[in-house]
Amino acid sequence: MPNGSSVPSSYTVSVGAERTFKVGRNRFWKIRTDLVNLTDNSYALRDGSGVGVNAAQYGMRRGLFGSVGYSF
Repeated sequence: MPNGSSVPSSYTVSVGAERTFKVGRNRFWKIRTDLVNLTDNSYALRDGSGVGVNAAQYGMRRGLFGSVGYSF
């Protein structure tokens, strides 16, 4: 069956933290940080076989992301 194969199961562990600071009457700063794929597992999304697929594709490696928000 075309595109009927599967890849082994995998898992990722991600953590995040968020802090909100009140800076005025109704104004807030929000700071957030996330660590994605904490264990840095390498895992396949596709194995590259099948119709129209010519290359294997892998999931995201470990990444650190942050954001700052302001509400008014």
